[in-house]
Amino acid sequence: MAEFHSITIERQYASGGSEIGKILEELLGIPCHDHDILEKAAENCGVPKDMVEFAEETSTNILLFGLSMLKPGREDLPVSEKIFAEETKIITDIVRNENSIIVGRCAGYILKNLVRSLNVYIYADYEKRFDRAISVYGIPDDEAEDVIKKFDKKRSDFYHANTKRKWSDKGCYHLCLNSGLLGTRRCAEIIADVFNSAKEDK
Repeated sequence: MAEFHSITIERQYASGGSEIGKILEELLGIPCHDHDILEKAAENCGVPKDMVEFAEETSTNILLFGLSMLKPGREDLPVSEKIFAEETKIITDIVRNENSIIVGRCAGYILKNLVRSLNVYIYADYEKRFDRAISVYGIPDDEAEDVIKKFDKKRSDFYHANTKRKWSDKGCYHLCLNSGLLGTRRCAEIIADVFNSAKEDK
């Protein structure tokens, strides 16, 4: 098995994907990048963080034009695409310099021709996600269902717009793990085992 350079995590809302990334950071000793990508993109683009958050939820299809088009300084791109271009540059710069864990942002697709990444999809039963949205994220229980549906749809639409593949398609990933069944720590341990086994089998 060829060695993996980095790990990418796509995840259903409230499935614990970000937490799994942080646990992996501890287990493997390599940095996890998630919201810091958003913050750096906002700083580099000179825009408020909430504008980047909005752009991340927009179903742009800029990746289908090829990564060579993703130049942050291009004035002919809409704002949402300029921001995503900046995030793409940040992600590619990160992995060129170090082994990394990247959460979300179509990272597996962005990196497919740059490094060999272990691409993971995290999901969970609706009931588990509903409980997590309330207990961990502080979403009011009468709003949790709508919030889960909203974020899942935005992530799915964004992934499909950029890759023309279904976000939950198992063929897009090396591992698909049910965090509701396994728990976030066990998911992280499985991912770490696969990542490390590839190094040992070189």
